[in-house]
Amino acid sequence: MDPFWAKPFVRNKVEKLNLIQSVVYNVAFNTGLNMLICAPTGAGKTNIALLTILQTLKSYCNDDHKIAKEKFKII
Repeated sequence: MDPFWAKPFVRNKVEKLNLIQSVVYNVAFNTGLNMLICAPTGAGKTNIALLTILQTLKSYCNDDHKIAKEKFKII
């Protein structure tokens, strides 16, 4: 699931995505589209947010796998 460069950013070991994470994975990790996630506590919304953060990092990563941190903000 995750590219090698993303491993240092993921502290918890995620073996597989749950249902809601699987449904939104492509949009969260591969696009910059906006999403509205409504799900109960414990459904995995934090990991979805992490996927969107990784997508942002990926989009500002150069060929040397260095991230241009001065070009974006994540709040």
